[in-house]
Amino acid sequence: MTPELRDKLLHFCNDNEPFLTHNYMRMTDADDGTATIVLPMQENSLNRWGGAHGGILFSLCDVATGMAIMSVRQEKVVTVNASIDYLAAASAGSTLTAVGRVDRVGGKLAFCTAEIADETGKVVVRSHTVMCFTGKKLEL
Repeated sequence: MTPELRDKLLHFCNDNEPFLTHNYMRMTDADDGTATIVLPMQENSLNRWGGAHGGILFSLCDVATGMAIMSVRQEKVVTVNASIDYLAAASAGSTLTAVGRVDRVGGKLAFCTAEIADETGKVVVRSHTVMCFTGKKLEL
């Protein structure tokens, strides 16, 4: 990946997505087939037991895999199917890092995995995602 493409993808992710801004998610790195998204946990992202809400963790994986795919092929994608394994709790005050990876790219579908770890390196989530290319070019 060229430094120029990396910078464009960082800008595309961080400066053009209100959902990510609202939820404090930031893409910090991208390379061919990978993307790293960081989430400092906030009070409004917690469940009633004080752990990270499953929905915010699912979203973090979805963003990481989507951006990983777009690092390979600069085309808009939509999620077709996803499964997630919640392995451990993540609590308020922790900073979570999701790394999305492209496992396989076909003509219309891409298959990805993501892992979320806390700042100690403990893996709290793993996901598997299938995304579909829309045929619409990214406007970077």
